[in-house]
Amino acid sequence: MQYSKSFQPKKKQHRHETGWSLTLADMMTLLLCFFVIIVSISKVDTNRYETMSDVLAEAMQGKAAPSKREATEARHAVDKKSKNLFELQLELAKLIGTETKAVNLKLRPDAVAINLKGGVFFQLGSANLTSDALRILERLAAPLTEAHYKLTIEGHSDNLPIQSEHFPSNWELSSARASSVARYFIAQGFPKDDIRVMGLADTQPLAPNVDASGTPIPDNQSLNRRVVILVSPADR
Repeated sequence: MQYSKSFQPKKKQHRHETGWSLTLADMMTLLLCFFVIIVSISKVDTNRYETMSDVLAEAMQGKAAPSKREATEARHAVDKKSKNLFELQLELAKLIGTETKAVNLKLRPDAVAINLKGGVFFQLGSANLTSDALRILERLAAPLTEAHYKLTIEGHSDNLPIQSEHFPSNWELSSARASSVARYFIAQGFPKDDIRVMGLADTQPLAPNVDASGTPIPDNQSLNRRVVILVSPADR
């Protein structure tokens, strides 16, 4: 067919069906942004979670839902507790002073942990407090007693087996060491009803007692021999 020079037939345009891929890419980008935001704000406050859990439990049991004022007071109580623990950690750090080779502190959700290193506080295989241990505990006893705190004293050992007349196993040894610290505080006037003692043997090591081949690691074993005092506010 012949066409005049003024008339040019339109070329057939090919239809590209790629619109769906652009939509999918936009959706995936939005989802990625959404999950990034969720992760960035998902830090869990354990104390606040437990408080709100108690409130929800009461509601599930048919009790009246707390008012806005009550919920605010509960939140402030949690914040005050966290602040008190932080202040307690600072106070204990001042009392310990330069004894960092024998003692260190760690803030936990419900308590301040005082880690008493076993090599300084006890002779190997013994539950008798050393003179250095007595000197350090003397700094802590009076302030903790006056402040009406509660103490949970944990005894920890390494994995070296022990069998003696006094300590048939590490369970008895770790319990005796924790008890020695508890008896010292009680002798200084700390209320015995506010103390708990736990012997945990080698069940909660800070570091592996042996390497992959089963060879003992003396430095780690020394680290695992310790007594931990958990200091928490008394509910009064």
